[in-house]
Amino acid sequence: MMKSSRNKKVAIISAILFFIGLALFNLSGLGIVPIFIVVISFFTSLIHGWLYLSGQKETDVFTAYQNGAKTKAKALHSGLQDGKKNK
Repeated sequence: MMKSSRNKKVAIISAILFFIGLALFNLSGLGIVPIFIVVISFFTSLIHGWLYLSGQKETDVFTAYQNGAKTKAKALHSGLQDGKKNK
């Protein structure tokens, strides 16, 4: 049995909640609750779907952010070191 990815599961569940939130717009007694459901589930689905498609199947959002910050810092550091060597 293949192991399913956490980001894929979260993206699918968020997409389902997004469509449920859209369906809840027809009920008049809920106020702004459907808007919160739609907005939060849309962005959660978008973020986790992007993580899944980019190959980070088991990482969470914070770890992906940290990895991106480390990569950016390494690139800036190596760029500054190359500038010093050329002078």
